[in-house]
Amino acid sequence: MKRVIVFIGMLALFAFAKDVAIVKKVSGSVIVKRGLVSQDVKKGDKLRENDVIITKDPGAIGILFDDGTALALGKNSIISINKYIFKPASKEYAFDLKMNKGVASFQSGKIGKLSPKSVHFNVPEGMIGIRGTKFYVEVK
Repeated sequence: MKRVIVFIGMLALFAFAKDVAIVKKVSGSVIVKRGLVSQDVKKGDKLRENDVIITKDPGAIGILFDDGTALALGKNSIISINKYIFKPASKEYAFDLKMNKGVASFQSGKIGKLSPKSVHFNVPEGMIGIRGTKFYVEVK
């Protein structure tokens, strides 16, 4: 009974989850973990808040967020989309990523320009502050 309740709760969470990005490019093996479900990623797939993207060796992915932020991950990377809010009409912004390992290229979009303090890129040893920036990072 407990499993059924958890399963129904997870389904409800997925049903109301909002797409925040689109996969523009994929090569090699890339998966997305959405709750307890893992699936292969392909070009055109939508990503959501709380998704975990994992690239294998070989594997790479190019992602474009709704505000125009571009993120590219290389092989053996793991990154989580912890929070994403882009509502310019009500001036609500939040962008929080956590990278556990791998290599990434990041080019900030409108959130980085309109509300730089709302963008957080977390790595195991700290956080990278975004101020309308393009950067590369490697986490081992």
